[in-house]
Amino acid sequence: MRIVSLASGSSGNAIVIDAGGTRVLVDCGIGPRTLARRLDDARIAPESVSAVVVTHEHVDHCRGLAAALRRWPWLVLASAGTIRGLDASVLPRATAVKGAVDIGGITIRLVAVAHDANEPTAVAVADRHTGMRAGIAHDLGEPSTALVDSFRGVNLLCIEANHDTGMLRGGPYPAHLKARIAGATGHLSNDQAAAFIAAVGTRDLRAVLLLHLSEVNNTPLAACEATRRGVHRRARLASLDAAVRRAPSAPIGAAAAQLALAI
Repeated sequence: MRIVSLASGSSGNAIVIDAGGTRVLVDCGIGPRTLARRLDDARIAPESVSAVVVTHEHVDHCRGLAAALRRWPWLVLASAGTIRGLDASVLPRATAVKGAVDIGGITIRLVAVAHDANEPTAVAVADRHTGMRAGIAHDLGEPSTALVDSFRGVNLLCIEANHDTGMLRGGPYPAHLKARIAGATGHLSNDQAAAFIAAVGTRDLRAVLLLHLSEVNNTPLAACEATRRGVHRRARLASLDAAVRRAPSAPIGAAAAQLALAI
């Protein structure tokens, strides 16, 4: 299994999971032309994608979905609440998922998270052939016990590290926006992400990718420095990186050359 972030942040989010012959998108917050180009960079044909899992209905996670579905025959999987918030044109292709669903060789489980959306979820992934497990969570104000339990022992972890607390507090945002971001249904800080990584990480952890970094209230260096101890506390050899905002990030998991299929 490998995971590639194609876009990350308030300008748009999209992640692709590649597990052998099964390809699944998590969120589609960028337009289809950009998405196709970035999938090509990852050596994945859009036509080979089976489904897109939408974590919640905020525009930076589903901006490109309706247009993408006009080009490619993807299934849409999400919670019932998320589906209610999507564009009406998407609804005929959408299936509400409660719990787990099998797609090709992987099992995907949606886990409820705390965020100011209808019924937002994180995504737990298991490759039934190799046994590899991954967890993907962006946009949550604080992690629940259920999320920690679902992600404990994953091999690959993609977790939000939205803001540095000091940068947010002293930054230019108005007070109400600062309160929303730092609140229980807002976004994880670097320190919260570090604590979450330490809580779920075991020596089986191979790679951590930090998601949804704020352009104003965080930097990749600050996020990685704050979370490094949480990563290496359990898994000294695990890699740690921050997702790129407007370009594909380096894959985490198996080497691209091992799993990428010819387009």
